[in-house]
Amino acid sequence: MFEDTFTLIIFVAMFAIMGGWIYVISQNAHHTRKQVQQIAEQHTLIHSDDRARSICRAVHQLHPLMHAGIDFVIKRDGPGQAPYIAEWNALEPKPTPEQLQAVLPTIPAADQDYAELRRSEYPSVGDQLDAAYQVRHGDNSEQIQIDATIAEVKARYPKSEVCP
Repeated sequence: MFEDTFTLIIFVAMFAIMGGWIYVISQNAHHTRKQVQQIAEQHTLIHSDDRARSICRAVHQLHPLMHAGIDFVIKRDGPGQAPYIAEWNALEPKPTPEQLQAVLPTIPAADQDYAELRRSEYPSVGDQLDAAYQVRHGDNSEQIQIDATIAEVKARYPKSEVCP
């Protein structure tokens, strides 16, 4: 009788522990999904809105280790509305709009529009596709030339690491 009761208690305890672990893991997974979604939304906004990208870069100039979507959240209430810092999750004090505006001129112009500068000097998509076609037919000389041009353009206009 004692062995049956003891076995039942052990079984219930193990079941409770496993249930607790499953709950903790599911809560962690839910939190992680929410965080990933928020980061993705931030990247979409930052890539599609120059004003949001400027806010992100200014915050990064003031606090280089902060990341959009984690340490702070930029929002825009609607199309045409100005973006703003909606959430500040960092321990450092939230910068004022004046502080952000004061920092913007310190960001190099090439850093702000490297993608546009690169796009204007890259070989055309048609030329790149033609080179790929030539490679498939045994001639890689055009592809080597295009790759060299692309590498030169990338070296001339390095990618910004600030809110890319």
